[in-house]
Amino acid sequence: MSKRISYADIAVNAALVLMSAAAAVLLCIFFFAGKPADAGSSDTDTPHVINASETEPPQTFVTTVTETTVISEETETASETVPEPDIGDYSPAFFQNTLFIGDSISVGLINYEFLPPENVFAKAGITPSSVVSTNIDDVSVFSKAAGLDPEYICIMLGTNSVAYVEGQEMSDELGKFIDMIADTCPNAKIALASVPPVTRKHEEEKPEQLEAIVSYNKLVKELAEEKSVAYADTFSLLTDETGYLGSRYAEHDGLHLKIHAYPVILSAVQKALIDYYCITFVPSAETEPLSEAVSAAGTVSVMVETAEEPVTETENADEAFEEVENPESDSMEDTVGLEEHEELDDTE
Repeated sequence: MSKRISYADIAVNAALVLMSAAAAVLLCIFFFAGKPADAGSSDTDTPHVINASETEPPQTFVTTVTETTVISEETETASETVPEPDIGDYSPAFFQNTLFIGDSISVGLINYEFLPPENVFAKAGITPSSVVSTNIDDVSVFSKAAGLDPEYICIMLGTNSVAYVEGQEMSDELGKFIDMIADTCPNAKIALASVPPVTRKHEEEKPEQLEAIVSYNKLVKELAEEKSVAYADTFSLLTDETGYLGSRYAEHDGLHLKIHAYPVILSAVQKALIDYYCITFVPSAETEPLSEAVSAAGTVSVMVETAEEPVTETENADEAFEEVENPESDSMEDTVGLEEHEELDDTE
């Protein structure tokens, strides 16, 4: 009986030992599993989990493409150097029923075929005081105006006497003539044109003439306002950067005008009339015929552009104009006559 109890005690004790061992093992497992990582552990041993709040917002890169326009040197050069046209911005149809009254400057309108003789009353030596008593082909200016009954009348007078007659005196005489021509053609719209400038060379030979022209033109502008007529400032359009008559427009004598000047004058007169009288003018859609002289200028211009050797365009154009108008003349002086030119500074 005691022997059995002994074996039972042993069995119980053994079970208790095993249970204690098992509990110890479980405690160790629990203890080591919950132990924090050592301070020397690397990041690779314990991966770091990034929360959504720790994540930076993604960056967006926008690339802007700027369109660059490349202009060739040839195109840029062409836009900078625009050739000056030979023909002004005017319509020949506008002047079909217009009377131009003037001196040898206005004679060029006929000689260069810008206007027919019936639309021009002009002669070398005419002044604001002598125009009322001058006859051309036995016809006075008043008879011609009455017969033409023009829609427009343009007056350019003063070149022949501006050098030696007081500007105010010429302006007074011009005012009297305006009243007389307005009585003859009461329905005509009148424009006064300023006297053209002279070249520097001409001024050196006859000092103070340009100054006298400038002063007289101011009086002409004031007279236009007084008489309620249009004023065409041709003087400013014909001057160069120095204030003298440009070489493009000047004849050899420095006083008369080449063909290039007349489209400028006509353009200025047309604009002055349209602006002052509020005229509605619609030019014909058809191409209007040009004078032979102007056509010759265009032909010469094309020849110059295609020539292999450098040629001065203006010189060749002038030769063409001279051949068209007067094959044997060298300038406008031969066209209007040397005797007439001598009257410029001697005729009152």
